[in-house]
Amino acid sequence: MNKKIYKCLVASPGDTAIERETCLKVFNELNDGIGEKFGFVIEKRMWEYNTRPAFGDYSQAVISEQLGDDYDIFIGIMYKKFGTETKMAGSGTEEEFNNAYNRLLKKENIEIMFYFNDEASKLSEINPDELLKVNSFKKKVANLGGYYWNYNGPQNFETVLRRQLSDYFLKASKSDAINNQSEILKETIRLKLKERLDRALCIFDSQPIIWVDPVISNTNEISNNADENFKRRIDVKKIISNPSSTIIKAPPQFGLTCLAHYLVKEAWEIGDFWVYIDSQFVKPHNIHKKVIQEAESIGLKLEDIKCIVIDSWNNYEIDSFKKLKNVCEEYKEIPIIVMQTIDNSKFLIDNSEIKIDKSFDVLHLLALPRTQIRKVVSEYNKAKDIAAEEALLSKVIDDLEVLNIHRTPFNCLTLLKVSEKYFDQSPVNRTQMLEMVLFVLFNMDGIPTYKTKPDLKDCEYVLGRFCEKLIRNERYSFQRQSFIDELNSFCKEKLIDLEIDVVFDVLAANQIITKIDLDYVFRSSYWIFYFAAKRMHNDKDFNDYIFKSKKYISCPEIIEFYTGIDRSRSDALEILKNDIQNTCEIVNAKVALPENMNPFGLIKWKPTEEQILKVQDELSENVINSGLPDSVKDQHADKNYNQIRPYNQNIQSFLEEYSLLNLMQNIRASSRALRNSDYVSPEIKKDILKEILRGWNQISKVLLALSPILAQKGEAKFEGQGFYLEDGFGATFEERINGIIQANLTNVVGFFKNDIFSSKIGPLLFDHFTNETDQNIKHQLALLFVFTRPRGWKAKIEDYIVCLHKNSFYLFDILNSLRGRYAFDFANSDELNEISYLIKMCYAKHEFGSKKPGLHEIVKISNKSLPTRDSDKEK
Repeated sequence: MNKKIYKCLVASPGDTAIERETCLKVFNELNDGIGEKFGFVIEKRMWEYNTRPAFGDYSQAVISEQLGDDYDIFIGIMYKKFGTETKMAGSGTEEEFNNAYNRLLKKENIEIMFYFNDEASKLSEINPDELLKVNSFKKKVANLGGYYWNYNGPQNFETVLRRQLSDYFLKASKSDAINNQSEILKETIRLKLKERLDRALCIFDSQPIIWVDPVISNTNEISNNADENFKRRIDVKKIISNPSSTIIKAPPQFGLTCLAHYLVKEAWEIGDFWVYIDSQFVKPHNIHKKVIQEAESIGLKLEDIKCIVIDSWNNYEIDSFKKLKNVCEEYKEIPIIVMQTIDNSKFLIDNSEIKIDKSFDVLHLLALPRTQIRKVVSEYNKAKDIAAEEALLSKVIDDLEVLNIHRTPFNCLTLLKVSEKYFDQSPVNRTQMLEMVLFVLFNMDGIPTYKTKPDLKDCEYVLGRFCEKLIRNERYSFQRQSFIDELNSFCKEKLIDLEIDVVFDVLAANQIITKIDLDYVFRSSYWIFYFAAKRMHNDKDFNDYIFKSKKYISCPEIIEFYTGIDRSRSDALEILKNDIQNTCEIVNAKVALPENMNPFGLIKWKPTEEQILKVQDELSENVINSGLPDSVKDQHADKNYNQIRPYNQNIQSFLEEYSLLNLMQNIRASSRALRNSDYVSPEIKKDILKEILRGWNQISKVLLALSPILAQKGEAKFEGQGFYLEDGFGATFEERINGIIQANLTNVVGFFKNDIFSSKIGPLLFDHFTNETDQNIKHQLALLFVFTRPRGWKAKIEDYIVCLHKNSFYLFDILNSLRGRYAFDFANSDELNEISYLIKMCYAKHEFGSKKPGLHEIVKISNKSLPTRDSDKEK
């Protein structure tokens, strides 16, 4: 099909550079969207892209001659500058407008669209003569019969231009490609849904919009059957074509909102209308009305709705359950897909009073495989041309591993933004990563030339003060003017020269702060904690407040960022060490399980049902003689394990009493502090690591005590912390408790490995591993080495295998962990060889019984013993 070409001339003075780039962005979107559908393409005509140096009567005449006068659309833009006078007009922009208007008078087929930026500005930034010329020109346009459009800032311009150009081209194409109004409506809605998705995908200003297919699985990373994660991924197209009520879970920044908008948009592409509701911004009593309003806003009815998507849902607010209950009751026949954000730092609530009469499947949104990371890197690099693709891909993956952060699109884009300026450098921790991001944003992206570029340290200093107030007041929304007024006042007090409106605009343009209704909020809470950590570093009073009030319990990231500033915060480690020690002692004293309790010593290679029964008997005896309350003791004493008995709510109060959440949050905060504290004394690092691992051991024991409850009910909640049994643990009670006990040590490591590990912490972990005498703690460290593979890990695991009995559970558990890593981890060929060697060494140890299997025994183990790697992860 031959496409019709629409040439579009963009004319504007020099203070509208962002808007000119926005025009290009919108042209490309429309070409890829309705242009493909209706057979047209927009061709840009802009002096910076379509002219070359030359001589003529005067410079503007040269530009105009090269741009030509055969364009179909004229887009004019003005803000505070009118431009440089030419021989024929008051400015180049006015001359280009006059040329276009003269063509209109000659009855030529041309569309003129003029836009004026009506955004507020400081008086000190305005040239009165220039502004007078702009206003006079605006009157001229009106007097000539023109209808111009006032917009409010670059972001608003993008929204307006996209909508108005879409409308123009849909109508222009009507006679040739669109037969009726329903087609126009359908395409208009598609563009609206695409705009929502693009906005969700945009993290930083001027980044390319990139979509990668998500990895959705029936199970999550710390499932008992982790080997099946990638094999069992769900095709997102099946979710769209056959929707059913489902909860999709993921931690923050994993892309749930992007997935929600993608599902709605793709459903519309196949002719189905799905409603999107953001749970954060609706009240329980009117959420069902919001569903109808969303349908009516685009001219559809209730009967048109095929599915409802509820985004930003959580299980630590009572209102969340009320909202879901109301939607389920009102729309019994419509499938509901819930995007659940998992945040372990939040307190769960008792929702037992709220009964939701709808069953939900549970899925998990997982981190990206390497092929998907490659796609993000490739698309970004095409737009920014940072480096050779392979080199850039390697850098991003290496940085993800060094920082020990999830392989999500959000984190990949953040590191790519850093790479625009710092390709030859890598951040050593998240604190430095965010500092690099801010440096790039405040020095490269869209700050007007008539503004002073803010000093980054000044920005962090004043934003730290602002975020301190947010945390102290526990109020996290604000208005633009209050932000500017408050920080201007603080700058005046501290004698700092900083243009606060520029700071705000840079943060807003790059989605660090975003508008919700009439207020603004930080899009991601970690920015609040980052700036607050900078404030802690500069202000002792606030520092004391965070530690003494134990605010860090609910936001361990603030400690991570604080210790990452200079990596020598001994004060934090001393406080955290004492806190975790005290909390662990409280839990230990009240639970009163035996110090030497170790049921894993009774389990052998491939545990039998008889062995598990012996473990249950010993475990029951320890629990019955412990300080645990009767409600838990009864679960062990009852040998019938009646699986239909109602969940005993006394368990909730018992667990609240034992402060398990506090202990787990202490561990998380202390772990993040430790991994960022390279330069504190070795003695302090050893002391806090000892307390962290002691906490791991305590949680392991409590989970063992709860194993009958988890096997029977599938969950145990307490003090805001919940443990849930994933699929894959078996159909019967006996199968489930078998799996729970075997997965105990692995699960505890899974809870905390991302908090504690960095590539630099290996020597400290190895030192403790060598000297550790507790078998379970030593095994957990060995599992951590297998999961994370610090430099030198292979030799430590070899030594560990040597010290294990050939039929021990510990050898069997290490083997399974190695098999899981071989099948699904990001691993290069050298790492795969190391893992496969250790797998065969485990099999050889078990089969031949040698204390240290020799190479002659290891080579006898067939390659068939190795699991199959997924093709996406072999690269």
